[in-house]
Amino acid sequence: MRKLLLYIFLLLLFFGGLLFGHAAIGEKGRIFIAMGDWRIQMTVVSAVISLLIGFVVLVILWWAIKRIIRMISGSRNWFGVLSRRKQSKAFFNAISACTIGDYESAQKYVNKTFPGDFDGANYMLAADIDRRVNNGRNVENLLSIAETFPESEASAKIQQAAWFIQQHQFKQAEIVLESIDAKAQQQAVVVRLWLSVLAALGKWTLVKEKLSDHKKALGDDYVQWAQQAVQGEFAEIASKQGANALKEKWESLPRAAKKDIANQIVYVQLLIDQGLSKDAEPILVELAKKSRHPAFHGLFKQLKHPAPIHAMRLIESWIKADPDNAALYSVLAHMAYNSGDYVLAEKAVRKALELASNPEDGRLLARLLEKQNAFEKANNVYKGLLTS
Repeated sequence: MRKLLLYIFLLLLFFGGLLFGHAAIGEKGRIFIAMGDWRIQMTVVSAVISLLIGFVVLVILWWAIKRIIRMISGSRNWFGVLSRRKQSKAFFNAISACTIGDYESAQKYVNKTFPGDFDGANYMLAADIDRRVNNGRNVENLLSIAETFPESEASAKIQQAAWFIQQHQFKQAEIVLESIDAKAQQQAVVVRLWLSVLAALGKWTLVKEKLSDHKKALGDDYVQWAQQAVQGEFAEIASKQGANALKEKWESLPRAAKKDIANQIVYVQLLIDQGLSKDAEPILVELAKKSRHPAFHGLFKQLKHPAPIHAMRLIESWIKADPDNAALYSVLAHMAYNSGDYVLAEKAVRKALELASNPEDGRLLARLLEKQNAFEKANNVYKGLLTS
């Protein structure tokens, strides 16, 4: 835009000279300049010409001074457009080298782009390459330079926070994330970084707040993070205060939280982990009756106490309604095995394998055969698992 205005001004000056120049040339007026004993006398035309020549000389001097300053400061942009084209080509070559995994060449190319007019993108690319070539020796320095460009400030900080997390420097990552502007804070990638940092620092209350504020941004990852948040909070209670405190915490949750399947799975899992399989069974059965979610299958398989009657009856009722569901036979087989009913376990696992091949069920059958001292048959099952 500025160049366009300059061109318009020069055109107006040119046409003005054509239209009114003859009047100035015919003018006999003179200009006198006196400075002490120094006297200058010239016509109006010669004064105008002198000013124009002086202006052109000043422009040339200014251009030369800028090039000299850039040369002294280490800039590669010594020859204007020609140098910028070389830097742009180097930047393109660096990206191309990265796409084929030639990071050594990419680093050589990207080094030719400094400082360059890339709004900091070349420094971020250099940081990514440095991670792969030099194990991140210069990552922090490169990203700190990228942050000085308004166009790349947020992206550089996001990349720096991710680097700190990778290095398990969670406090530094938290400081960087706090400095990111409000608009960028709404991005899903930033929310996930926040969740990783807060989870690593054990700040589960803040994790839950983040989840509540950014449920839409997280999409399908919400359930996984919600489950991890509850698991972290509940695990902390269980480890410090025991199973009774865990049960009290569950009872104190609002109804909406109790309906969240992620919370349900974590609660039952922690009860089982605390050795309270018998206490977990009726809770799991009631939850599974309300929602036949496949995520409950893994919990049923972990029940380990004599005669889990209620759980078995529920799974058997599901099998009657869906007799070709291999997953349900697998659940029944594992529950029976854990409770010591090896006859039912073998019958159920063979039916599961008949409907669908599953390595977990194959290993269970092999263990059952070993208990019967049928070691050759068990070895054949193991061999079949290895070949498949």
